[in-house]
Amino acid sequence: MRFLKSVYYWIIALLYFGPILLILILRSYFQQPQSYDPWLKRRIVTLFKILNSEPVVEFREPLPVDQPLIFMANHTSLIDIVVLKAYIPVYFRGILAHPQFKYFIYGPAAKRIGSIPIHRDNVRLSLKSFKKAQELLEQGIHITVLPEGGRSTDGHLLPFKKLPFHFAKESKATIIPMAISGVFTMKSKDSFHLNPGNIVIRFGSPIPVDKITSMETEDLMQFTYTQIHSLLEPFEAG
Repeated sequence: MRFLKSVYYWIIALLYFGPILLILILRSYFQQPQSYDPWLKRRIVTLFKILNSEPVVEFREPLPVDQPLIFMANHTSLIDIVVLKAYIPVYFRGILAHPQFKYFIYGPAAKRIGSIPIHRDNVRLSLKSFKKAQELLEQGIHITVLPEGGRSTDGHLLPFKKLPFHFAKESKATIIPMAISGVFTMKSKDSFHLNPGNIVIRFGSPIPVDKITSMETEDLMQFTYTQIHSLLEPFEAG
């Protein structure tokens, strides 16, 4: 029964979202990503409704305005990427692992909307990716980073990589810690099954620039880890 339900949800998701990605790719040749970003957010919200899995979104504080933001979230599933695109209420560009750009339809779509590829096993190319992200922040475009550097295989928060926090300190941007709970149960890295259920998205208190610059990189990394960990549901906090 679980297998049949999973196949049903996959069919529904692909039939709905596949054409949306194709339309997105087509629109990207005629419009800037900022112009169709609200349309894409609405389509993804509808997708979760179709899958009977409407996320609950909670904000500890309002998001700062008129300043660059770096959203940092946990990463347990590819669904995280879709959740972030739909429920972060401002336009942003994401830093994604390079292999994701090779996925059928999804990869070209990610490229066309301006996502930044990062080669996790190549420091020089990773630095180049963060330099591109810095340029976007200077243009007023927010950035999303997944500091674990890969998907958790048990749903619990992995240790963070240092490079995103070197980037954060140099960027003079505010960090917004985020936690996404429920997507690991919905679709884990090592499972085919798609099991829609409850999803909770929590935006933590902003970490301001003056606090970021006053901390050592290691301390900032640990502080952000603690903030995100505290926002997770108990079954994913570990």
